Amino acid sequence: MKINTGKKYKYRYMLIYFFIVVFGIFTYSLDLYPGGHQIDYFSDTQSITLTKKDIFHSEQYKIDKTEISTLKVALIEYELTFLKELWLVGIFVIGMLFVNLLSLLDQDEIKLTLLIYAIYIIIFIVGFFVYINRLNFMNEVIGKLIV
Repeated sequence: MKINTGKKYKYRYMLIYFFIVVFGIFTYSLDLYPGGHQIDYFSDTQSITLTKKDIFHSEQYKIDKTEISTLKVALIEYELTFLKELWLVGIFVIGMLFVNLLSLLDQDEIKLTLLIYAIYIIIFIVGFFVYINRLNFMNEVIGKLIV
């Protein structure tokens, strides 16, 4: 198997990698991911602010600090970290999918391309269900905490 290392392909791949990294940093730093939430702790008051953010609006909930609510907020914070990391990994996997597609199609390796895409489809399905399951669990905990 010969790999094309021409400058034309090298710059195309570098451009894709650049956009993947910029998009990943942008979404991670601004909390732009499906099910975006933000938790603010205020040490001077006896409340915790939970912000549920969508693309066009956000909702804020004030939660009184008790032992149980603090534990639930810690659980929510753990789930938020997990969801952010899973979203970031998903961005990089999708980017690598496109890079692999371009690379393998340039080399006319159809069987290898189909095998790699079958593996990517399995990864996407499993990742999607894990993400949705964790998001639903977090929303259930938030629903019990707010009521």
